[in-house]
Amino acid sequence: MLKSQNFKFTKEGFANLKKEHDALISRRPQVVINLSNAREQGDLSENAGYHAAKDELSQIDSRIRELKYLLRVGKVIDKTQSEIVSFGSRVVVEIDGKRMPFQIVEELEANPTKGKISTSSLIGKALMGHKVGEEIAVEVPNGKVVYKILEIT
Repeated sequence: MLKSQNFKFTKEGFANLKKEHDALISRRPQVVINLSNAREQGDLSENAGYHAAKDELSQIDSRIRELKYLLRVGKVIDKTQSEIVSFGSRVVVEIDGKRMPFQIVEELEANPTKGKISTSSLIGKALMGHKVGEEIAVEVPNGKVVYKILEIT
């Protein structure tokens, strides 16, 4: 399970956890029916449908437990308007003349493909505490990249 007990989420991230939890709760009864139907098919040792449904139910139950825990102990942190990059900040940076938006979040909410970067990532750590107009050089696996902060909201 999860180690730390200090989980911070944006409002959006916490709402997404709740939505995922509710969707799994709604889906679970159908998976139980699928498992029951597969069990009735006979020899369980060679019943791929039974094993697949059993695995799916196990994964759903495990994720539901994890989400219940996160929803219980997680804290929604409101982003206070700030002139420095901090948790929850939406930051627009310029990299080689190209504008890129990011939101600074914790690891459980991070999704780089959606522009949500973790406070513990190379880029997230480098941006934290800086102001508009500052340039930050970040050593990434492909070399050094310079990020110029254009906006913070």
